[in-house]
Amino acid sequence: MTVTSEGRLANRHPDIVLITHCEEEVHGVNEIIREQFDSFRCIVKDDAVIETINQLKPKVVLFALATVKENITLYTLMIKSQVLNENHYSVLLCNNKESILAFGCCLRNLFNSYFTHQPLYERFRLKLIVFEGLTRCEVEQTFYDELVSVVKNQDSDLNELIELGLSYKKNVLDKLDTSKLEVERIKNEVSKEEQGELKQLLLDKIQTEHLQPLLSSLESVISDNLTTMLAKMMSAHANLQSAEVTQNNNPAQALEQFDINEQDEKRILVVEDNHIYREMISDVLSKEGFIIHQVDDGLNAVKKIKTDRYDLILMDLFMPNLNGLKTTKHMRQVGKNKKTPVIALSGNKNKEIVKKWASHGLAGYIVKPSTKAEILTVIKRVLD
Repeated sequence: MTVTSEGRLANRHPDIVLITHCEEEVHGVNEIIREQFDSFRCIVKDDAVIETINQLKPKVVLFALATVKENITLYTLMIKSQVLNENHYSVLLCNNKESILAFGCCLRNLFNSYFTHQPLYERFRLKLIVFEGLTRCEVEQTFYDELVSVVKNQDSDLNELIELGLSYKKNVLDKLDTSKLEVERIKNEVSKEEQGELKQLLLDKIQTEHLQPLLSSLESVISDNLTTMLAKMMSAHANLQSAEVTQNNNPAQALEQFDINEQDEKRILVVEDNHIYREMISDVLSKEGFIIHQVDDGLNAVKKIKTDRYDLILMDLFMPNLNGLKTTKHMRQVGKNKKTPVIALSGNKNKEIVKKWASHGLAGYIVKPSTKAEILTVIKRVLD
């Protein structure tokens, strides 16, 4: 087994391992990773590579052999031999000519991600890929703040503008929350007060100082929704007429048409940071007649569940900004989806995390990667 001189000084069980035929061919990649991550080792492939990986048990494995085919062959052999941790993150390194093959491997969920290192561009994207792998494998990170500071130092004017926008947004949200609390307080006072005159005064105050401003701010949103609802009603009326005509000739067919229309109204929110898997599962559900909304992390999911109502939410466990468990906790406290069923999406098999998540209203669990049949079976069981 051959490793680099720096590799011998690394941890005996590094979190990150890169496998290659020749260290000079991945010199740039080695420098980028070592620049940010200490627990790293570069391994030159030989006959004992399977045994070595079994001893090291890395969390993130980067495959940088000569061709995509060689990388697939080695990775498949490792999976078959069960030498990798169940909770690992695989990255396929390739040249530009084979990038479409690498993309296909990730699209079909063989590898978690890929990176084109010949030619070597986008050094920060490589760091982000490795960071995502470590995060998904629940490795404690000490470098996140350093990465953020590197980005912030690139353009001080732009970052000042971002911070200014965030402060304005926070002020708006704080005022809205304050108004909601005041409305609830006044409502409680009204419910306890016996004198009708005082009740009316309090109600007028609610109407003038709180409800009317909120209604005004939502006027444009309501107008758009009315247009959408009118279109749906016209479509539903047309379908109902069609079902009545069909019923005279074939009752079973009419019932089938009604069931399809009813299913068309089901709204599903897909919360998944992996855009490839998110697009795949959304495409599967859209073809089944569901109305699909997508977001890429927990914070964006919180915004959606506060304003929109859904029949079902599919949510990844490990996401940036806010994970699935915390997002579900928040959803059960505020918004329009306090009782909406949630189906977990995750390749992580930690039973304790799943049990903890289930205590907050988890209705089902889909293990990634999954087939179309597996996805639809779980969703049908929950919605039925």
